[in-house]
Amino acid sequence: MPVIQPYNEQPAIAVPSQDVAGAALCVRPYKATSEQLQTFVEDTWTEAYRGRMAFPVWTAEYFDWIRSASNASNRCLGVYDQQKLVAVLLGLQSKFQTPNSGFSGGHWSWLSVAKSHRGRGLAKRLDATRVDLEKAARSDLIVSYRFVGSRYSLAERESHLFPLKKFHQRLGFWARPLDGDRLHQWTINRAEGLLSRLVMPVLPAVNWTGSNSGSNGIRLFHHGDLADCARAAATQFRDCVLKVRWDKSSLRQQLMGSPISQTVVAEHQGRVQGFINFHILPFQARTRELVAVVDLICVNQLPARQQRALIRNALGLMRDQGAILALKIRCGDVSAPLMLATNFTPRWPDSSLVLQWTRSVQRIPKRRPIHVLWR
Repeated sequence: MPVIQPYNEQPAIAVPSQDVAGAALCVRPYKATSEQLQTFVEDTWTEAYRGRMAFPVWTAEYFDWIRSASNASNRCLGVYDQQKLVAVLLGLQSKFQTPNSGFSGGHWSWLSVAKSHRGRGLAKRLDATRVDLEKAARSDLIVSYRFVGSRYSLAERESHLFPLKKFHQRLGFWARPLDGDRLHQWTINRAEGLLSRLVMPVLPAVNWTGSNSGSNGIRLFHHGDLADCARAAATQFRDCVLKVRWDKSSLRQQLMGSPISQTVVAEHQGRVQGFINFHILPFQARTRELVAVVDLICVNQLPARQQRALIRNALGLMRDQGAILALKIRCGDVSAPLMLATNFTPRWPDSSLVLQWTRSVQRIPKRRPIHVLWR
């Protein structure tokens, strides 16, 4: 577990603790390297979940991407016992939109509490601190997830003690296997792995046939595509009752903020009218394998045939880079017929989307399309 050197940029927020004699636990901004952060998070999650359930292994490169976003450094919190890091919680500034209004908020995730310090209320203290931070930033909403698909999950369960924290709805994933044999060896759910192995040979092949030049209309993203991609995103998510409100700055960070973020675009009638954005991370289950996490599928401006071709090309690119599985959070921002037509299958809803309001609850209709990222 890394030891973090002290600093004096901001005063510490004292956390009362009677369990640690002669030492004060405190919450303060996390300022150490992404490599140290990655080591702490991986060690903490591995101790809790390895061999019990699948979990992502976020890389230092991934944390560099997250922490480079606007105001992200103010939303990286650590709990320290003396100089030792014992818990973290990270957030990202985000802008959200409903049919009636737009407002600022934060997307928070990556809660990790060392085994030695569980049961001391650190998660609650971090939660209270992030609410204070968002209030100070005039933010109205904190978006996060709680994984409830395994009895081993340490995630918070719904409670009526926090009236501003709404477990809005259960969400699952769209899943598309890319390598049936390795998926069978990887997954903890043996039945799911066997099914993937049997189904894989009959699925249509996915191949990356695009290029940098876009001779077939499908190619890798260029920096000059940003404005067209912003128009495609606005069209894709216009009917969502809650959505991330992408502007040029936030979309640039999403698409161009790190090499880990990859984007494939499709040209139609002389300009880009659709794109898919994804990143690839190691996931630990019985073995460790690469999984592609799809953040954005924006294809509504494309003809149906080209929509399917774009998705299949992106899947082929993921497979060529070693991914055994592609996942997309199933929140209604992409049509179900399109996902089924490209051989994605809906997985059981195993995560609760939590909408935590900082001042007063806004009513968001349930079981309606929303657009939120999975983090």
